[in-house]
Amino acid sequence: MTSRHNLTNGIPLQDIVKQFPSLEHSLQRSRRQAAGPNTTTVVLNDQNSYGLIHYSGDYSQVIFVLTWQPALVNTNLYRSSNYGATFTNIESQLDPSDRNPLLWPYFYTSTTNNNFLAFPHATRSQMYITRDEGVTFTRVNFSQPINPRSLQWYPGEDNWILGLNTQSDVLYVTQDTGTSWTLVDNYVDTPQDFQWGDPTIDPAHIVYYNVYNPTDRSRGNYTVHLYTKQPPFTNAAQEFDPNLGRHDDFLLLGHYIFVQQTDPSGSPFLKVSYNRNPFQRAQIPSTFGHVNYIVSHINNLQALVIVQHVQGQYNLYLSDSSAVYYSMSLPDLVQSSYIFDLQWIEGVNGTMVANQYVRSDPSQTNSPIRTLITFNNGGRWRLIEPPDVDVNGNAVNCEPPSCSLHFFMDTSDYFRLGVYAQDSAPGLIVAHGSLGAQLSSDPDVYISRNGGITWSETLSNSWGLNYLDHGGLLVAARDYHQAPSTVLKYSVDEGLHWQDYTFSNVNAYIFGVITEPGETTTIVSLYGWTNGASGWIVWTVNFASVFSRYCTDNDYYTWSPWDERFGQACTLGYHINIERRINNVTCLNSRSYVRETNFEICPCTSEDYECDYGFFHVDGLTGPCVKDRDISQSDPCATGGISYNQSTGYRLIAGDLCSGGVEQYFYPVLTYCCSSQQPTTDPTTGTTQGPPATTGTTQGPPATTGTTQGSSATTGITQGSSAMTGTTQKPVTGTNEQAITVNNSATAVLGTLFALALVVILAFVAVVATIFIMRKLKKRRYLSVAATDCEEDDSPLTL
Repeated sequence: MTSRHNLTNGIPLQDIVKQFPSLEHSLQRSRRQAAGPNTTTVVLNDQNSYGLIHYSGDYSQVIFVLTWQPALVNTNLYRSSNYGATFTNIESQLDPSDRNPLLWPYFYTSTTNNNFLAFPHATRSQMYITRDEGVTFTRVNFSQPINPRSLQWYPGEDNWILGLNTQSDVLYVTQDTGTSWTLVDNYVDTPQDFQWGDPTIDPAHIVYYNVYNPTDRSRGNYTVHLYTKQPPFTNAAQEFDPNLGRHDDFLLLGHYIFVQQTDPSGSPFLKVSYNRNPFQRAQIPSTFGHVNYIVSHINNLQALVIVQHVQGQYNLYLSDSSAVYYSMSLPDLVQSSYIFDLQWIEGVNGTMVANQYVRSDPSQTNSPIRTLITFNNGGRWRLIEPPDVDVNGNAVNCEPPSCSLHFFMDTSDYFRLGVYAQDSAPGLIVAHGSLGAQLSSDPDVYISRNGGITWSETLSNSWGLNYLDHGGLLVAARDYHQAPSTVLKYSVDEGLHWQDYTFSNVNAYIFGVITEPGETTTIVSLYGWTNGASGWIVWTVNFASVFSRYCTDNDYYTWSPWDERFGQACTLGYHINIERRINNVTCLNSRSYVRETNFEICPCTSEDYECDYGFFHVDGLTGPCVKDRDISQSDPCATGGISYNQSTGYRLIAGDLCSGGVEQYFYPVLTYCCSSQQPTTDPTTGTTQGPPATTGTTQGPPATTGTTQGSSATTGITQGSSAMTGTTQKPVTGTNEQAITVNNSATAVLGTLFALALVVILAFVAVVATIFIMRKLKKRRYLSVAATDCEEDDSPLTL
């Protein structure tokens, strides 16, 4: 459980170290009488600019802090065994022969054993491992010249590591934590060119990697081929998809593998393998040229891909479950150096916020920015509802669409917090924002307690914030962009009221408000400086004594994230009930608290659908989905079929669980090909045969027996075609016909009876076949109608 923070420039401290009380001791005291928080201060005397903080977790009190300078001229490693009451610089303990090793500013932490950590050296082929949470260390010298910055651990197994010799482009694997290494393959260029397979999908310890052709490389061709290899790694490599050929790079995420290729004209395109099947070209509806692809997220078996277009615009597209067919979700995302203002809201499934440029010309600079929110995985976006009053209770004159709430996110100057939400506090979202027609330059803090549906202003100016005790406690320190301060604010009622606490007797600039991931404790650490001379100081504040008691069952209520949204109680096809603490009750959830949740499947509504491939929202955000005439699609009848399933313009959002409801209105429509409805000439007679007659509108395709010309009639005998016998009825000559009529009248009567019997039998067969086909169609969830003409209906579907 590691937190990475940009602990930028600084200003250190001098002060005393106070005794750090344990959580249990504080709670014993708090049962007698509620008191205020208490603080422990530690001076690190460290002037490095960046830091990486790691909490061991699992009720351990061990914390590691690694600091470094941007040029990696100096690193320091600190360890606390008492949850931040004291810190010891342990870098000299890593290697007795090197009192000050230079560490790479990343370290590996085991997901199955919190005692195991590995610290790679920044420049040498070695690393330092501990199996007792940093009490002792062992130096591991690699038997091959592995670049320590290239190491990739196999998920869940600490001994299996991939490493690259970046001088000779050779990929190796170790099964004993780096003591010995086995060759995987040659001509592997960078650490981005190899990945472990997914243990939940792939064979154990399989490796996916790109290999370049050295002859091509010498000619300036930097394309590669994708291979796989499995233990014992002495067998020949297997090309993953021989039909894929050369490509630029690849990315493996769960069920999907993405590759980027370039066509002969130099234009890139995206290909996708779903469930390790052969690659297919991604169908991304855009008339703009493509420059690059960024896979933003995989969620509920759906890919969110950002496409960089030639004119500088970055558009967000949503895929179907195969990640092959995409539809536009949001155009013109705000970005800077491939950092995007797009964020998932943890704790509320399907919710995202994004910043979008408001401009008609993508080349326009300094364009206004607005913030949008979606509650269904990007299927529809909306402006964010502004609060009714400000932090002082004064009425706010702000009404959408001319005025709404906008957020400062990753590309803004106030990037440290962005939009903050955690699974440990479902429904609680904190963000820096401003009100108006667009994002301004003056941030205040806003909070939503219902998953982003409504918002209120909770603090003026900018603050660094964090959650404690499963969201039961909010902590805020003045942002380092503001003046230094000695005061910390905290709230025990989800930001309705705030109290001040003096954590230091010297003004401090706070760069990090850090707590153990999971946000289950009542302890927060503040990382900051007091002046420009003495370096980092850590203030560890324990809020346990703020609470007078533990919570009981009566202190909770059942909340649904979607109860208040437009009168709709479901999202992504299900309704979920979550246990939450009543916000005006001051009680402690405790570290071991487990939140009770339950859910049920909902009937489908229009919110469960997004625009299908080749369709777009008529107003760009939430309107009906209409056909995009600029997107060319293959003729579904070109292969000679008699019918195809025409999209209504919508598809079920990938991962949506809804059932019933309005889903029948969104089924694809069975549509007959134009050629099957056009008059045809009978080659045996030279007569013209029109389309079969029908009796009303039928569900399902026509029932037939044998081979027919065009579409057979669904009932009875029609003009211009035989009565569903599968044969061509040949005309007879006058002489033979007269002889048959005069001389064989009895035979004619029998023939008539036989023909009637045959009609009855064939009608019965037609009914049975129709019932069988209808059952098949029901299973395939298609809406089938008889076509009346050959024109496609482009009008949007309305309910």
